[in-house]
Amino acid sequence: MKMLLSLRDRRRLGFTLIELLVVIGIIGAMVGLLLPAIQSAREAARRMQCGNNLKQVGLALHNYESAFRIWPAQSTAPTQGKDFNARRGSWLTAVLPFVEQDGLFKEFNPQLHWHEAGNKTSVMTELPMLRCPSVPDRQGFEWTVLVDYANATTTTFTTSPRNFFDGATTDYTNVGGIGTQLNASLPPAQKLSDPLNCGVLKPNAVKLSDVLDGLSNTLLVTECVGRPEMYQNGRLVPDGAVKNWSGLSSVTKPFPTGGVWASHNKGFLIDGAQPDGNTLISPGTCSVNCSNDNEVYSFHVGGAQALLADGSVRFITASIPIEQLVALASRNGHELNDPNY
Repeated sequence: MKMLLSLRDRRRLGFTLIELLVVIGIIGAMVGLLLPAIQSAREAARRMQCGNNLKQVGLALHNYESAFRIWPAQSTAPTQGKDFNARRGSWLTAVLPFVEQDGLFKEFNPQLHWHEAGNKTSVMTELPMLRCPSVPDRQGFEWTVLVDYANATTTTFTTSPRNFFDGATTDYTNVGGIGTQLNASLPPAQKLSDPLNCGVLKPNAVKLSDVLDGLSNTLLVTECVGRPEMYQNGRLVPDGAVKNWSGLSSVTKPFPTGGVWASHNKGFLIDGAQPDGNTLISPGTCSVNCSNDNEVYSFHVGGAQALLADGSVRFITASIPIEQLVALASRNGHELNDPNY
C-alpha cells in the first residue's frame, strides 16, 4: 500500500500536457511583449551612435576650418579652365587627419583619381565613423560617368561610358544646394538667387563668415543612407524595377551615386521626393525618409540625423515641410527657421 502511494506521488511531480502548454503560452506572450521593447532600445542605441558619428564629422570639419580658415570644397574634379586636370576626390578625404586617420590620409595619393588602382587599398578601407549602425552592410561602388577636359582652353568635355568603381561606403553627406525646379516652386520671398551653390560645403569653398543665416540654423551634413542601393519608404528597389528615380535616360539602374566616401560625387541638391518615393517627378513635397536618391534619408523611425554648421547634431523630423528644409540648407537665404523641426 505504501509503495502504491509512493508511485502516485512520484507521478504527480511532473507536468500534465495542458500545464506545459499553458507555461509555453505564458512564456511566448512575455517574449512577444518584451521583444518590441528590446528592439526599440537597440534602435535608440544605434540612433545615439549615429549622432555621435556626425559629431565626430562636425569636429573634423571645424578643426579643418580652424587650420585653413576655410571650409573644404565638397569635391575635386576636372573642370573647364586651369583645373582641367584636377584629380577626382572628396571632402571626406581632406578631413581624414582630423579624425585620427592620418595614416590613411598619407596612404591616399592625391596625385591620382580616387578610383585609380594606386588608391584602391585606401578607398576600400571601411571607416565605422562614416556608417550609421542602423543601416545594413552592402557592397560599395559608384555607377557613374567620368567627365574630362583635354586642356585648359577647351570649352567642351568628353564623357566616359557609365561604369562601376568600387569603394567603401558612407551614410553621411553634405547638402550642396537646392534644385532649380524646387527653387522655382517656392514662394517669391523664399526663392534663392543662387540655389545650386547655397550650401556650406559646395563646389567652391566658403569661409565661416559666409554662413550669414547663423551656424545653428544651417545644415552641414545629413544622413543619406544605404547608397548605392536605392530605398524608397524603407523598401529596397530591386535592379530591373520600372524607373521612378532621377537621372538621365542612361541611368537605367537604381544605384544612386555618392555612397563611396572617397568619391567626387559628393553633396546633393535637395529636390524633394514624391510621397511614394518617386524622384523622377520633381520637385517633390516629401523632405525626409521617402527616398535616398540624393535626398535626406535614414533608417530611423520618424526622421533623420543632421549635423548643423555650429557642430551640433539634431534630429530632423520626417514631417518637416520642404520649405523649412530649404531654409535650413541655405547658408545665406535670410529665412526664419522653425525651432520645432
